[in-house]
Amino acid sequence: MKNSAIRNPRSVIRKSVLWSGLLLGLLTYGCQTAILHGLSEQEANQVIAVLQQQGIIATKQIDNPEANTWKVTVPRRDAVKVWGVLQEYRLPSPPVRRFKDVFGKGKLVVTPMEEKALFLEALQGEIAHTLESVAGVISARVHVVIPEPDITGQVQGEAKASVMMEYRPDPAGQAPLRPDEVQRLVANAVQGLKPENVAVVMKPIQMAPPQQTYDMVSFGPIVVARPSLATLKIATVIIVLTLLFMGGLFFWQGRVLAQLRGELAAAQRQLRAIQKPPKQAA
Repeated sequence: MKNSAIRNPRSVIRKSVLWSGLLLGLLTYGCQTAILHGLSEQEANQVIAVLQQQGIIATKQIDNPEANTWKVTVPRRDAVKVWGVLQEYRLPSPPVRRFKDVFGKGKLVVTPMEEKALFLEALQGEIAHTLESVAGVISARVHVVIPEPDITGQVQGEAKASVMMEYRPDPAGQAPLRPDEVQRLVANAVQGLKPENVAVVMKPIQMAPPQQTYDMVSFGPIVVARPSLATLKIATVIIVLTLLFMGGLFFWQGRVLAQLRGELAAAQRQLRAIQKPPKQAA
């Protein structure tokens, strides 16, 4: 095994460089961990904005190019804190089916009852999506009830709706929407629905105050927080010195092996000269 390594120093160098690159990749990858997968770009940007407000360095990377989904990565040491922040901010928002999701895939509707149920589901999703698009609204749930006509064709009762909304109060402690604004918005979205028939429950959510954020700086192709720049520079210097040392070691090893080969070849020539029988006189 030792003789084969001496005879083929290139394989030793190749393996050493391969292991060095693998170690460097593991060190780089081990510092980050993916916490969310399959997000839209808008959802990923929203998560990153919230995390950076809490002093957590977060980045997004493409997760599935075909589906155009993204993943969010954070430092491994902040993973536990990140989950607490995401739960507090209700992120990422649970998927809500809208008209494009319910009726945009060519689904065959079997009965009018199923068609109405799908319509209500999509309508509720659209209203909830509109409410959640207001700055400060964390989540919204909407339920709409439309009475069915009886056998005579007369509609008994009135349309009703209920809204459950969680919001983040502004510095003055106010909600982003007033209950009467929510009532008018929902009533105008549902035919025959009166604002007074919309029940609104609004729940304030106390969020953790924003913590210290860091300026992001570039170090070559890498973007890091300013406090981590010194550590990155030190790690880069150590890696460069290690690679230079290994390169010098490989160069010295090659010189030694070449010298040994030369000495071995000279010794073999001398040995053949000694062992060569003397020529006989004619």
